This record gives sequence, structure tokens and C-alpha cells, in this order.
Amino acid sequence: MLSYTTLLAPQAYVRVTTMGLTNVDGYVICVVMAALSLAALAVAKRMAGWGEFTAVGRSGAAPARRLGPGGTLAAWSVAIVLLGPALLPHVGIVLLSLAKVRGLTPLPSAYTLTGYEEVLLRAPHFVWNTLRYAFLASLLDVGLGAVIAWLLLRGHVRGRGWLDVISTMPLAVPGVVLALGYLRAFDGWAIPGLGAPLTSSWLILGVVYAVRRLPYTVRSASAPLRQLPLALEEAAQNLGARRARTFVRVTLPLMGRGLLAGGLLAFVRSAVDFSSTLLLVPRVELGPLSYGIYLYMQSAEGRAPGAALGVVAIALVAVGTWAATRLARRRGHSAG
Repeated sequence: MLSYTTLLAPQAYVRVTTMGLTNVDGYVICVVMAALSLAALAVAKRMAGWGEFTAVGRSGAAPARRLGPGGTLAAWSVAIVLLGPALLPHVGIVLLSLAKVRGLTPLPSAYTLTGYEEVLLRAPHFVWNTLRYAFLASLLDVGLGAVIAWLLLRGHVRGRGWLDVISTMPLAVPGVVLALGYLRAFDGWAIPGLGAPLTSSWLILGVVYAVRRLPYTVRSASAPLRQLPLALEEAAQNLGARRARTFVRVTLPLMGRGLLAGGLLAFVRSAVDFSSTLLLVPRVELGPLSYGIYLYMQSAEGRAPGAALGVVAIALVAVGTWAATRLARRRGHSAG
């Protein structure tokens, strides 16, 4: 979108989209990107394992300290100075979505709601598609995250270390690499009962979003499971409950807040995914928010609708992040 094509990811995209899936150079670039990303992830995991971290205060949280009027003013001043520049692009997107006439002045000379009418009334499929794909991805991640977290912390199976690595790898693998891998693997592979290739269906987007955000739910489910006393599960098993029933009736409800927080994070991150989306969208009418923004911003006439979709994306991320944060805080209080 910014015309920086001399980077690895844009080069992989350009080569595959212009020369086809059989272009070898595009896959070589993907292998290089994946190797660099996985090496960085390995270094980060090794460094994180070097030290022991001790929680401070009750339940791992330092006691809250009330600030006086002067301290409150100073804290807000520092926050505004640090966050103000980061929020300026958001303000610019809101102004662009409302601009009827955009000139060289800092503020628009005329305002309109035409952009919102376009994306919410005349072409609402971008928003609905986003909600559908992100919900499917978060639902898959919650189910898989709960099972994987239990296997990592409670299971007695071989290869748990590799399972941890595999569930964390999507954090390191770039979206372009993952999308090209799915295109190569499932191109021409028909879905049973549908009779069409997986890459021509919207399901491919939900699957890729779920794979990319799986680490969020695995980590969010692992945190409460680490705090859950094993004696509770052993008590249920001593009363005759099988391990599967114990997991469903005892373990899973106690992991609920963490799973829901991880699912919300997976939802909001899937809702704004762009790198995988750009390669995997089968048709325009199946495109999510990020793809709609890309299409609208190609012309000056579509910048207001594109910015309106950007505002919708910002709102989704803000609400989802706020809800996930509240759940995480409540989980921490209940653990204490």
C-alpha cells in the first residue's frame, strides 16, 4: 500500500501474483523470511528462559498507589506526550472519513457521511465478512487453545516440546509466507460436499486467521491452568469422573476467562489481518475490512469510504482489546 516494494514480503507477493504459483523465486523469498523469523523466535524463547521471574506483591501485582492532584496531572501529561503522536494517524483517519472536500488545510473544508453510507449501507459485505471470518477463527482458536494448553501442562504424551514449538510458530511465520503455503498446498483441493477448491471458498480465510492467532489462545489458556491446583482435577477423578469429563466439567470452566480473553484477542487481530488476506481473498464480494480498505484507497474518490472502514476497524480493535483487558484483570483479581 505504501509502495515499498524492495522488501522481502512485497517481493514475494509481486512475484507470485505476476508470475503465478509456479514461480520459484517467490518461494525462495518465503523460505528466507521464515528462516529469519524462526531464528528470531528461537533467540527470544531462549533469552526468556535464562532468568527466573518473581512476582511482586499479592497475586503477582504490586499494590495500587493513589496519586494526588499534582501526580495525576503529571501522569496524564506524560501519557499525552507519549501517546499523542501515536494517536495522530487515528485522528487523521477519522477526519478523512468525514471529509467532503479535502484540501491543503489541516481540517477538511466540508464534512459528509457519504463514506459511512457507502460501507455500511451500500456495501456492508466488507464488515459482515470480517465479523464472520474473525468469529470462526476465534471459535477454532478457543477450542484448539484449550486442548493444546491442557496437553502441554497436564498431558503425558510424547512430543510436548514440539507441540509447544508448533503452536508458537505462527507468531514468527509472516502472513505472506503462510498464505503462499496454503495457496500451494490447497490449490485445486476440493472440499468434500462443496465440489470447489478450498482456496476458492471463504473458509480458507477463517482457517488461516485461526492458525495465525492460535498462540494467543494457547497462552491465555495456559496462564489460568498454571494457577489451577491439580488437586481439583484429581478430586473429580477420585470420585469416578473420567479425564475427559473432568476436563469438560472442572478444568474448562476454570479456564473460561483466559480462553475468552484469548479468543477476543484472536478476533480483533483477525479482523485487521491484511498480509494473508491480500493473497487469499477468492472474490471481491468475499473480502473483509482490510481488503475493502485496500480497494477503496486505490482511487481518490474512494478514500472517504476506505477511511470509514478504517474507523470501523479501529472501533473493533478498541472494543475487543478493552474487553480482553477487563477479563484479564478480573481473572487476576479472582486468582488472588
